[in-house]
Amino acid sequence: MSTTTVDHPPVPGPDAPGAATTAAGPRAATLGGAWRRFLVRRGLGLIVNLALLVLVTFLIVQLIPGDPATAIAGDNATLAQVELVRHQLGLDQPLPVQLWHYVAGVVQGDFGDSFKYRTPAMTIVMTAVPYTLTITIAAVLLLLVLGLALGMTVGVLTRGDRHRWLDVSFTAVTGLVSSIPTYVLATGFVVVFAVLLHVLPPAYSPAYDFGAAAVLPIASLTVGGTCSVARIVRRETAVILEQDYMRTARGWRLPALSIYAKHMLPNLLTTALTLSGIILTALLGSALITEAVFAWPGLGGVIVQAIAVDKDYPVIRAAVFVIGLISLVITLVIDVILGLIDPRTLGEQRG
Repeated sequence: MSTTTVDHPPVPGPDAPGAATTAAGPRAATLGGAWRRFLVRRGLGLIVNLALLVLVTFLIVQLIPGDPATAIAGDNATLAQVELVRHQLGLDQPLPVQLWHYVAGVVQGDFGDSFKYRTPAMTIVMTAVPYTLTITIAAVLLLLVLGLALGMTVGVLTRGDRHRWLDVSFTAVTGLVSSIPTYVLATGFVVVFAVLLHVLPPAYSPAYDFGAAAVLPIASLTVGGTCSVARIVRRETAVILEQDYMRTARGWRLPALSIYAKHMLPNLLTTALTLSGIILTALLGSALITEAVFAWPGLGGVIVQAIAVDKDYPVIRAAVFVIGLISLVITLVIDVILGLIDPRTLGEQRG
């Protein structure tokens, strides 16, 4: 009887060519490609949004009632004097010509000189930006931490319809507080803590400590956002707690810190960070109103003065552009952080 011998290909050893190619290799390559495509998309999107932002900042001043030439020349100026000022400001040129000069200046970082102060508009705006960012970023960080902690705590305590009274009370209180306008909260804080209790300054002034003067503006921006984040985190917590892996973790009697901090919190961070971008953009608008209540020397006062009194087009354009640019950059940074936490947010299908 003859025996047929079948030659099998040799199994490559650890040092053989190609032996190091494992499942991690293609997966890492795929992830690298996903990051490249993600950054290209976001980069192109940022360029398009910047172009639209430049166009919007140019056109937005056309909607503001009033004539800057009249505001500068004065109410008692003659028509000839007003026309001379308008010519000096370049406002008598056709709109396409004004747009061309504006875009050419913006490309070089020049938004023109302030109509009133005759200094670069961006210099005036950048002087106020640190004040606005101080209270806005502090408020976002606080409301994320407090909102996550409050929402997780209530979500854990009310799991499986336990402590029903807490769930109802939490929903009612957070819904009520989050619906109160920021300027109303700001005014109420001034009345309580500055007028009645005399524990905090009512407004910004060099006579007061900077940190003490910042407490009420930050609190006004934080309270409503904290309640909004806490409500969403509470709902997300309820959903996550019913997932199979969380039930398994509880079944294994893992420590509470491991269950909630290691297994649940990372899943909540995706939602929280996504919310933070939306909230920060909204807070930039709310901060402008809050600054007026507390006489805070930020962008709010600059924009109100430029629109309502001076009709200062370069300052208005520079301020709106900076606010829009901050929102775009923060959104991009949050998207990158989300991609690091959860690669699925890069827009790629994962196997």
